Amino acid sequence: MHGMSVNYRGLRIRVPFGWTALTTAAEDDFPANPQGLTIEKQPKSLLFGSEDPEMMYFNLLLPDPKITRSEQVAEWQNLFRQAHPVSSFDVAAPAGVPSGMDCLQATPRKNRSAAALACVSPAGGWLAQFAGSQAHVALFFDIAAAIKSKP
Repeated sequence: MHGMSVNYRGLRIRVPFGWTALTTAAEDDFPANPQGLTIEKQPKSLLFGSEDPEMMYFNLLLPDPKITRSEQVAEWQNLFRQAHPVSSFDVAAPAGVPSGMDCLQATPRKNRSAAALACVSPAGGWLAQFAGSQAHVALFFDIAAAIKSKP
């Protein structure tokens, strides 16, 4: 499924050409703990390439009545920083983030062409992650900014 869109729990997510949506079996996707949607791009050559596959992940931002949305975003940012320690990554809020999203980007100190990002949209009710090359960061932002929620 590439070059199209996928509906996941009320979110409409574009699947760019050359990428594939990997959907979780419906019976494994519990309402209280949704598994999310992964979009993957395989390396150009599975036989000779040393590149890893790139991925984008999208899921619902489940409401937590015990904390505010801004506290939820801060919690998410703290988890992202823990997963990307400053000893190995430069972590910062990236430039050019579309409005309505809070994002952090981690760039490996030993591989400046790679990137990991995590974005959350409290108003849109979703979160998104990216792991891949710096060349596809803008594509990730385009897809995340265009996520449509069903009314």
